[in-house]
Amino acid sequence: MKEDTQNLKRWLGVTLVVLSFAFYGCLLLVPLTSLSAERKIALSTLLVILGEGSFWLAVIILGREAIAKYRSFDWRNWLSGWLKKP
Repeated sequence: MKEDTQNLKRWLGVTLVVLSFAFYGCLLLVPLTSLSAERKIALSTLLVILGEGSFWLAVIILGREAIAKYRSFDWRNWLSGWLKKP
């Protein structure tokens, strides 16, 4: 039972981290919308708040160890290796 709860917490935390990246990625699409300037500003603000909120909620759920592991991961080598694959 406790292991199921831990797996659910880990899954929820990782999902929230991915969502935070998705919210920030959606910021790139805001200028392409046909909304008025006021609505674009409001949408951008909402996306930033959602991105930050989901990230920090994931930090609370996953704990310090998981975030330290995320920060120490060598993203440059991983990404360059992924892009070099045929």
